[in-house]
Amino acid sequence: MLQVQKIACTNAAGFVMYFNPEYIDPNTGQFAESPPDSPNYPIDQTKTIDLSSSNVPVGASVRPKVHADGGDNNSGDTLVQYAQNGQTATYEVQGTTLNYTVKLIG
Repeated sequence: MLQVQKIACTNAAGFVMYFNPEYIDPNTGQFAESPPDSPNYPIDQTKTIDLSSSNVPVGASVRPKVHADGGDNNSGDTLVQYAQNGQTATYEVQGTTLNYTVKLIG
């Protein structure tokens, strides 16, 4: 599993969006969302969240949860592991407000 400290989302979709970390809570085994949220941003921009500023525990499996303005919420297609190593996982968001994907690209 890819180990990263930061999660980035590139907006290649036709809507304004924001995202926040979603991780598997080691106490419950269920997905939980954590602040901070990225700011709202339009197409052709990328925003990054440093997980060290979140509630995500080191070692947890994490992915972005994307919120489309006026549309659905979708999670990243691939989990990564939070490690304090300075590395970044980048996801690309493509589609429309009610039908879009969030794919790990690097």
